[in-house]
Amino acid sequence: KTVKIKVIIVDQDANYTSHMLQVFQTRYADKVEMRVFSDVNSFYANIREAYADLVLYSSNLQLDTAELPESVVIGCLCEQSGIEEIGGVSAICKYQKVDILYKLMLGLFAEKASDMKLKTSGNLVHVTLFTSVQGGCGTSAAAAAYALRMAKEGKKIFYLNLQKFGSSNLYFTGEGTMSFSDVIYALKSRKSNLLIKIESTLKTDPSGVDFFSDCRNAFDMIELKDDEIVSLIQAIGQVGEYEEIVVDLSGDLTERQLKLMQDYADSVIYICDGTMTGIRKFEKFCETIRVIEERKEVQIMNKIQLLYNRYSSKNSMQMEKLPVSLLGGIHRFENVSGRPLIDQIAKMDILRQVR
Repeated sequence: KTVKIKVIIVDQDANYTSHMLQVFQTRYADKVEMRVFSDVNSFYANIREAYADLVLYSSNLQLDTAELPESVVIGCLCEQSGIEEIGGVSAICKYQKVDILYKLMLGLFAEKASDMKLKTSGNLVHVTLFTSVQGGCGTSAAAAAYALRMAKEGKKIFYLNLQKFGSSNLYFTGEGTMSFSDVIYALKSRKSNLLIKIESTLKTDPSGVDFFSDCRNAFDMIELKDDEIVSLIQAIGQVGEYEEIVVDLSGDLTERQLKLMQDYADSVIYICDGTMTGIRKFEKFCETIRVIEERKEVQIMNKIQLLYNRYSSKNSMQMEKLPVSLLGGIHRFENVSGRPLIDQIAKMDILRQVR
């Protein structure tokens, strides 16, 4: 369940404060308890009794922060965008969409609210992993298209791209200023409240798919450790009332992929293009999984479904004896990529058969 934060806004513009109060009471009553003051002296007189998690004050005011309890997080409301801090205090542009303001408030609050513990007992949400050891077969496009299809059918979906050089921004768009880098920093520092940081960072595509926008620097993804990914998936499952997390991770068969398949994925969708090379790699993948199942006494093969993608009548063929169940095939779409491509794939009923 989302934490309800107590916010105080101090701004002499009474029209602005009353508008903010009205909008937040209408749209975020279950998430934010807000009080507003247009007079600084009145604010000082009430601050001890009016407990606050976060105080946002206008940059036009000289606020004596020594008067505030140490536990309070402080932010500055300024009239220009692009300003990160004023006098050592984190700044937020006051004139922007309310949902962006809400996420920026959460982001500020998350930096200090580091005492929330994750529930670690089992998955709280269904995890579907799209993977392959064959490059260039469209694993990310298939994963994003599946997330899009499920969201359009009314499911609450989170698309998590864990490819080192992958890009969620190729497929989804949403408002907000933060990126996956902010979440990775929170995971590593262990000082921020991870659940609140995730909620403040995630973006929502018009289709309803939630996602993180690409890291500001690709190196941040390389720095992400296996145990941090486990914490991340557990946390995402607790942030929103998601029915499914769609994880996108392919490439060489790594410990990370194995751990996700073995311990966290409820379903594994393996992508293959049906070429001789693709089929041979899939066979080797299955041989490796069988050895791991025997040695570790775990079940992975029964989670796997094969999905042919970029299937071509010229170069592709179907395997005769399949060691896993077959979902079906998606033909090659010529001269289309990014969002237009996943819009096309998402229309295919084959994606409804993912179990």
